[in-house]
Amino acid sequence: MDPIIWLYIAIGIIVLGLVVAAIGAFLLIKGMKEPMKEMKGSADNLKGRVDKLMLETTHLQHTTAELKEDIQQKTEKITYVIDAAKGTKNSVLDMNAVVRNITAGISTKVDHDPAHAAQVNQWSNTAVGLLSYLDKNKAPVQSNTHYNPEPDAIQQPPQSY
Repeated sequence: MDPIIWLYIAIGIIVLGLVVAAIGAFLLIKGMKEPMKEMKGSADNLKGRVDKLMLETTHLQHTTAELKEDIQQKTEKITYVIDAAKGTKNSVLDMNAVVRNITAGISTKVDHDPAHAAQVNQWSNTAVGLLSYLDKNKAPVQSNTHYNPEPDAIQQPPQSY
């Protein structure tokens, strides 16, 4: 056989190979079209979920910031109340010390000065008399009781409608 015929046969095989390759590439691209659509749909769905997650995360961060501010304000208020309570305690302790000093001064004056002792006794007797007078007036007044053959009327509680 002539080499030209072999050349035509080789060219024919190459052209046939290119046609088969083109058909294969076309079928490959056509076959990938549907899975690519599904992947794009899945990606869009995932993007929507991520957007919702980001929105919820932003909302939670905002809520967390509000809670942090609220806790900070309440902590400041509690600190203020605790400081006020400490101040009240210190004031009471100072007042007790002053009362002790005044009482000690009065005791010293009474012990060393008979005029003051007489005045303290007079005030003490007046206070005791006043207390006994109040106790006597608090006592129920006893009335003359006599025999009553009829029983007392039964008192019924008022009815509310």
